[in-house]
Amino acid sequence: MKAWLQHTLAAAGLACLLVGAAAPSAQAQDLSSLTPQQIAQIQKLPRAQQEAIARQFGVNLADIERIMQGSSNPQSNAQPDQQRAADAMEARNEIDTRPLNELSPGELAERLAEDDKELQPFGYNLFEGEPSTFAPMANAPVPSNYLLGIGDELRIQLYGKETRTIDAVVDNEGRVTIENLGPLSVAGLRYDEARELIKSTVRERMIGMEAAVSIGELRSMQIFVVGEAYKPGAYTVSSLTTISQALFVSGGVSDIASLRNVQLKRNGETVVTFDLYKLLTEGDASNDYRLQAGDVVFIPTRGDMVSIAGEVLRPAMYEMLPDETLADALSFAGGLLPSAYRKSVQLQRISDGSRRVQTIDLTRTDVQRKLRGGDAVTVFPVAEETVDSVMLVGAAVRPGMYEWREDLRIKDVIPSVEGALLPITDLTYGIVVRSSADRRTISVLQFDVAQAIHGASEHNLELQPRDQVVVFSRYEAAAAEENQLSAWLRSESDRARQERERVLEIYRKQYLQKLIVDDLGFNELLDRTTPDRSEELDDQLDSLFAIGDNGQEREDDYYAKFSRRNLLQPILYQLRNQFSATGTLPLVYIDGEVRHPGIYPLVEGASAEQVIVAAGGLKESAYLARAELTRTEITNGEAEARYVPFNLAEVLQGDLNVPVQGRDRLQILSIPQWQNTLQVRLEGEVRFPGTYTIRRGETLQGLLDRAGGLTEYAFVRGAIFTRDDLREAERKRLEELAQQLRREIASNVITDSGASVAYSEMNQLLRDLTNIEAVGRLVIDLQNVIGDGERLTDIQLKDGDRLFVPTVQNTVSIIGEVQLASSYQYESGVSLEEYIQRAGGMRQKADDERVYIVKANGRVVVPERRSWFSSGAIDQIEPGDTIVVPMDTQYMNNIELWSTATQIMYQVGVALAALAAL
Repeated sequence: MKAWLQHTLAAAGLACLLVGAAAPSAQAQDLSSLTPQQIAQIQKLPRAQQEAIARQFGVNLADIERIMQGSSNPQSNAQPDQQRAADAMEARNEIDTRPLNELSPGELAERLAEDDKELQPFGYNLFEGEPSTFAPMANAPVPSNYLLGIGDELRIQLYGKETRTIDAVVDNEGRVTIENLGPLSVAGLRYDEARELIKSTVRERMIGMEAAVSIGELRSMQIFVVGEAYKPGAYTVSSLTTISQALFVSGGVSDIASLRNVQLKRNGETVVTFDLYKLLTEGDASNDYRLQAGDVVFIPTRGDMVSIAGEVLRPAMYEMLPDETLADALSFAGGLLPSAYRKSVQLQRISDGSRRVQTIDLTRTDVQRKLRGGDAVTVFPVAEETVDSVMLVGAAVRPGMYEWREDLRIKDVIPSVEGALLPITDLTYGIVVRSSADRRTISVLQFDVAQAIHGASEHNLELQPRDQVVVFSRYEAAAAEENQLSAWLRSESDRARQERERVLEIYRKQYLQKLIVDDLGFNELLDRTTPDRSEELDDQLDSLFAIGDNGQEREDDYYAKFSRRNLLQPILYQLRNQFSATGTLPLVYIDGEVRHPGIYPLVEGASAEQVIVAAGGLKESAYLARAELTRTEITNGEAEARYVPFNLAEVLQGDLNVPVQGRDRLQILSIPQWQNTLQVRLEGEVRFPGTYTIRRGETLQGLLDRAGGLTEYAFVRGAIFTRDDLREAERKRLEELAQQLRREIASNVITDSGASVAYSEMNQLLRDLTNIEAVGRLVIDLQNVIGDGERLTDIQLKDGDRLFVPTVQNTVSIIGEVQLASSYQYESGVSLEEYIQRAGGMRQKADDERVYIVKANGRVVVPERRSWFSSGAIDQIEPGDTIVVPMDTQYMNNIELWSTATQIMYQVGVALAALAAL
């Protein structure tokens, strides 16, 4: 029982209010802050449980009852809108009683979306913020036509030869008594009539005196609010209370109340009908009559409801009178928005047990159509796409929509380079995207931006409605574009940048929304064309210009906003999906020595020269004497690749025109023997160390000769030579080794045949193994390379090679399982055993059978065990060598040995005892 009471208190929110039995009066004061929801929950408890709660927390039950009684009084200071909110929440919880914090993100989003999308009845929110009391109504100005009645108080101020004030209350006989004048009958008189009566009487009977009359306190009266009131009942109100004020006193109306037919009944007859819609939409309060004692405000249930949604000022549900039309409903909704499409308004109506749809043209007389209960009117917006306009998008100063007119050309949209284009605009490449008449397909036209601005007829194309003019950046990388625009952007306003972003987003949406999903994608078509490179083409199509100037793939966020990749992507998607409708694929691919290789749209009258311009032009490494075009031709239902070589120089000079078709692939070859700059770094005891640029095929000996050779302090046998491709291969081998070991460890753990080490610990060791930085060292004999050895061996250099020649070393290092790993001065004639003894000898875990020597040049020598302690091992130790004493992996210390042995003996004893019991 106690646990249940504590749970009830937590639900009611009293735990923080009813704490501390030592100060009951303070607690009673805190009870005044209880919300109506908490009070309502306490009221639902049995009295015995309420008393138990009061005793447990040291609070008098009378204090709680006093607050509960005050909250239930309609004229108290409790706010009805809080109770209304609590009731609304309780009604919603009937569907799903779980609190919001227990809902999943999806369920919470769904509940909020339902609340937002649901149309609410109009006018009911008028009572959400009703006042807490109507006491100030006693001080309101009294109209001149106010009828005095029993209980009204008149304040009469006499002045003249003497001054005094008389407060006279209208008694039960309808009279007020004034000293020296006697009673005067005023009940039933209007306020202005009673005032003139008192003034004239004083003036006639009291010589030299005048009177000023005003209303003191108004009488109170009892009225009834019944029907669909939020809290129906009898209410004591001021004599100046009107119908609307009576509605507020009763907490408003219920969810099914009528706002169009609120009736004032007096002596059993309807005096007036009050339409709250006139008050809310027109400000007409002419029927808001003042109440009299005994009046009844009756609120019937609401009539037919229709919903108005879409492009109106106040989407909501509206109550309609029998003779009202669609025009009245739209007037209640505040009228149409400028974006409303008036020629096609949807009307859903339930007829003959089915829901039917009708289309209404508001530009005609259909607006006078009568509505029925349950009708749903939806006013749709006009199309977002503009007509008779062209769009400029990309690297322009003022992108956006432009008015189309006859003979509109590109120069009219882009009048100049300086004022209309950004500093990063590519002036050699621009396109016009044009929709077909049925808008199912698009075509692309290419032009030279600079030539179009100068008025060249070939490039200053005539535009048509709905054309998109796209201009690009010279850069694909975002960093390069931002560096070029940094100074210019500082002088540009934020509003201009936001407008450019908005236009770019509209441009991308317009194309992405038009995508047509087909079964045969561009990947499969390219696979048929060049099956030997299908995997590469798949990757290139997926990334769409994912190959940059450096020939490496880049992430999407690397690309500039106005790059070819970003602006062409929606166009390429649309063109790719046009294949199923047109039978041709208007895409071409260019690869090789161009600045921006990738897939490009096939423009009208396309040639190889236009495709090269679209790809940003040639690199300096492009081979001009020959290029190649690969074309797929369908013969007898079979695809056959045909190779068309051509002279690239003649194409660029205009002497040769090479037409390009859909699915063609242009290969721009590289100049033979053309290589990017190769660099090799020499460090250490080199006469002129540094980074050297070499040509392909150059050798290490030749580079050392260029560097002046080695210094007299060079330790030739200890030279370290590293190579980038060896480092990468070493890293991959480490990863493969770790994966192989991980599989073996996992297999041993599953079969219980592995070591006692936990799998997680071994996995951490393997991760540490893969984190070892690869060196990429190539073991070389530098003496033979430079000619000091018995045989000469040279090394052909590669880009990124590094040679480090250390200073002369005269030490021998010992590491591994020795007592003190250290380095010692090299002494001729000292054997391997003596060096180990100088390090304190081997540890117990050392593996004396696998001792090896790492020579100064990186070569590993394993001495034969029979010659360890012979003089033959002495010659194997040289300056700069490192002696490695590995750990015995089969080693088991004494504690582990005795523990294992004890466990075995215990198991044997148990087995023998079991056998003896048989």
